[in-house]
Amino acid sequence: MKTPINAHRSGQGPVVVLLHGIGSSRTAWNGQIARLEDSFTCIAPDLPGYGDSPDPVEPGLGPIVHGIADILRWHAAHLVGVSFGALVSLAFARQYPSLVRSLTLADATLGRAKEPDDERDRWLAHRRALAQDLSTRSLARAAEIAAPGAPLHIIEEIAAHMRRARPAGYLAVAQAIAETDALPWLASIHQPALVMCGEHDRVTGLAVSKTLTQELRGARLVEISGAGHAPHIERPDQFSRAVRDFLSVQPN
Repeated sequence: MKTPINAHRSGQGPVVVLLHGIGSSRTAWNGQIARLEDSFTCIAPDLPGYGDSPDPVEPGLGPIVHGIADILRWHAAHLVGVSFGALVSLAFARQYPSLVRSLTLADATLGRAKEPDDERDRWLAHRRALAQDLSTRSLARAAEIAAPGAPLHIIEEIAAHMRRARPAGYLAVAQAIAETDALPWLASIHQPALVMCGEHDRVTGLAVSKTLTQELRGARLVEISGAGHAPHIERPDQFSRAVRDFLSVQPN
């Protein structure tokens, strides 16, 4: 049985798929859609268990990747992913290379499967606790995601998108991150890639983005000044300019 995914679609031009992170949802892309839809067809899915999508039917990255292929109706697109969305983008490029025109990977995670068991278990335990109480803990978590000293309205926006996550979706994503190591995939991924990272990302950090830049052939790194782990929300103009500049030189 397939895991269905609902998505918002707007704009015109080459197709860009916008993939959210574990503590987010498709509405986190509203600001980017407003800046890109004059030139691109923007597709922003709610991943299973988030927002308008039903809870996941099957665990793991595989059903999410197949669901995105169905949304695209098996036509190629540019993928833009933040955090877990970047991991999904890499998994999609590995599984369906002919459907990927380019990759934009922001504040990425490569998964946690290679971490020591005790570290991974602590991380999962924290995520399980957070999943059951997102409505009341979202503001505190959003403050950890944003750059230090971020304005309250930015923190509140991040929290609002987070509250569209349901426990089943959040936990499924956490488990997928815990059991995945994407590093061995990178040598086989050859699509053009832009890597971005918030200057003050305290969640996944700049080191992962530097690894991606080194391992993905021809990739370049753009650091988003003044942003934390959600640069598409914290610095939307800077983020969208980088995306536009990158996509403007890609074949469509």
